[in-house]
Formats: sequence, structure tokens, C-alpha cells
Amino acid sequence: MRTFCFLIFVFLIHPLSFAEVSRPNITWGGFVDTQYAFDFNKPASYDRSFTTQPARTNEFNLNLAHLEANLSSEKLRGRLAIQAGTSVQSNYSGEPTQGAVSGPDLARNIQEARMGYHLSEKTWIDAGIFFAHVGAESWISRDNLTLTRSLVADFSPYYLSGVKLTHVVSDSLTLQLLVTNGWQNISENNADKNIGTGIEYSLENITLAYNTLIGNEVSANLNGNPRNGELRHFHNFIVRNKNGNSIEWAAQFDVGFQKKDLSSDESHWLGTSLMSRIKISENQKIALRVEHFHDPDQIVLVTGQIESLSATGGSIGFDQTLESNLLWRTELRYLKSENQVFPKNISDLSDKNMTATTSLALTF
Repeated sequence: MRTFCFLIFVFLIHPLSFAEVSRPNITWGGFVDTQYAFDFNKPASYDRSFTTQPARTNEFNLNLAHLEANLSSEKLRGRLAIQAGTSVQSNYSGEPTQGAVSGPDLARNIQEARMGYHLSEKTWIDAGIFFAHVGAESWISRDNLTLTRSLVADFSPYYLSGVKLTHVVSDSLTLQLLVTNGWQNISENNADKNIGTGIEYSLENITLAYNTLIGNEVSANLNGNPRNGELRHFHNFIVRNKNGNSIEWAAQFDVGFQKKDLSSDESHWLGTSLMSRIKISENQKIALRVEHFHDPDQIVLVTGQIESLSATGGSIGFDQTLESNLLWRTELRYLKSENQVFPKNISDLSDKNMTATTSLALTF
């Protein structure tokens, strides 16, 4: 008790000495992305299918906005970001609801809520809700080569909830190990957890990455016994150039495997995209993408029709930096599917989809 009182006395007399040792650095910021998109199929509900961004047609709206606080020190790191927007409503609509205190009502407003501790010189452990380690495209449009998301990005996780261990083996090699609730869900939908791994290797001019997610993805509501459900194993490969000045590019290939139900054989889905951005002046760039996605048994991309989606397409965009923190982007995107799955007008379906999108994004 005497020791405790002494420490309190010393702290009151010399508060700055304690603060200098323990107080981490905290920075604040935010992002606002307003968009207008026109889907030439004119879906009657104004909702655009099979995408998160842009999620609406013929409507000026908020695609994504977030406010963030970042913490950093020698031993600690963390980020808290609160978000809203049509992309948020679209992406988090699949959050499971089990019980009275789960589901998307709260989850969709949390972009990240994570804290990390520096275990050793080359090892960090992070826990909470964080961006997924898979994929070449970020949730935040500003950080991507193209304005809209490819199908392969929209149908792999943007976020995970759990714990991850990051170890820097060398300047060229970084390893990750993750334990998460599941495939892009904060609320649990069964008794199992997912295991994820990440390997990133840097060469002189390019970076190679191989990431995985493995776990049972069947809800207990579906078969009553999730431990006898359908194991999903997913593999993500990324190649991108480093320090691209006049030309930036990234290529991604994903493949996943899972039984559609207990009585069926194992199904698979796959997707790929190749993106590039070419600098034509100090403040102007052209963005290009080609992509393909194939999910014949509708494991991750459910069309709501008997026919599945197997689509190929591309996009071309123009980026104009108006100020250092203000970006104007436009894009024209076209997709062609083997089947008629894209909603058109009131009740029709089409095998084609073309969308024009413009965005004004502010970072502060």
C-alpha cells in the first residue's frame, strides 16, 4: 500500500515524465467518396447486382465515408475507423444474425477496430476487426488502380474478425498466420473458426503474394451440424510491380473449393483480373482492367436464378488529381456472361452489363 501511494505521489508531481514514456502517437483522418453511376440495364430497384461499388444506378449518393484514428508507438499500433455509405450497406448485408446482439446493424459501421502489440523485433500480433489479407484491391477506392471493383475482389473477403500474427523474416519475405470467425463475417454463423495464411516475397521489381483461407462456411441454421458441413479452401495469388512511376500494374488469380451440399462432389470457383494505370501527366492517369469470373455451382456468387454467372469483361477509366487530397475518377465498365443473369428493366434479364461511373473523393 505504501508503494502504491508513493507511485501516485510521484505521478502527480512528475506527470510529464510518465507521459513521455507511455503516451503513443495518435493521428486523425477521414475519407469521403461520392459517386454517380448509370447502369445501362436500368434495374428497376436501382440496386446493382453482383457488386458493392457502385451499388446504385442513376443516383447521386455516398459510396463510402469514414473517420479514423490511428495509434502508433514502439510497442503498440491500432486503428479505429467508423464508416457509412451505399457500398457499406451492400457489402455487410450478408452479416449473420444469430441471437439478439449480432448482425449488420452495428457491424457495417465498423470498418476497422484493431490493436497490435510488438512481440519482438520482427513480430506483431493484431486482434480485432481488420482488412482481409487476400486480394489486390482495397476496400477504399482511392487506393486502387481502377475506380470500381472486379468480380474477383467483390467475391473474396474485404474484412475479417479475429487474430493475426505477422513475422518479417527478411526485407524480402513476410509471413502471416490468422485465426478468424469466418469468411467475411464479424458475427459467428457456426461453431468453427477459419485459418488463414499469407506469404509475400519481394524481388527487385515485383512483389509476389500467396494467401489462403480455410474453414467451414455452412451456417448451423442450414444443416444443424456445422462440423459435418462443407469445408471451403481458398487460394489467392497476386503479382504486382514495385515503385511503378509511369506504369502501375497488378495481376490476381483466385481459386476456391467447396461442396455445395453434403451429397454433392466438391465444386470450385475461380476468378482473375489484370489491372494497370498509366501516367500521362503529373495529375492525369488512364486506368485499364480485364477480368473473368466463373462460379458454375454458385458457391460464392449466387445469382438468384437457375443459371450461374460466368463473365468476362473489362473497364477503362480516367483519373484527374484536382488537389493533393481531391481525386476525380471516371470509368466505363462492360461485362458479358454466358447466361442471362444481369437484371434489366422491370423483369427482364440480360447476358450483358455496361456501367458508367464517376467519383469525387476527398482525403483529409
